[in-house]
Amino acid sequence: MLNKGSVPFDPNMVFQIGIVVKDIEQTIKFYEEVFGIGPFERKEVNFSDATYYGQTCGYRGKRAFAKMGPFSVELIELIEGKTIHEDFLKEKGEGLHHLGFEVKDLKKGMEIAKQHGLKITQSCMREDGFGFAYVDSDKIGGTIFEMIQYPPKKD
Repeated sequence: MLNKGSVPFDPNMVFQIGIVVKDIEQTIKFYEEVFGIGPFERKEVNFSDATYYGQTCGYRGKRAFAKMGPFSVELIELIEGKTIHEDFLKEKGEGLHHLGFEVKDLKKGMEIAKQHGLKITQSCMREDGFGFAYVDSDKIGGTIFEMIQYPPKKD
């Protein structure tokens, strides 16, 4: 039986598929026209306080999100900065980058991941309660996992 306190995230909380792309607009057009995936919500992100292997270096990028059944597909394009997405693109090219899991306590999830010998490759925690952390889970099984914490809902 799974001891929920000994894992970084609840496997049942998977909700996102992250895909690194070179050109977000070209990818959106292809996904919408060929596969009917969409509509996409586009946004630019600026994570000036994001870490890359523990060092604050920040980055800017483009994101596009679309619902796909119970999942959200996230397209990721880098504009500037140093990220694990850029590393992935250089090493493997475009493609499936990560599975995202919602967590209630990102710091706790990161601590548990580290206890399992995993490194936090990229992370960010905002004052409003939003945060994310990627772990180097791809060493076995080939898949990166991202933990995502959303701000508490306001009534």
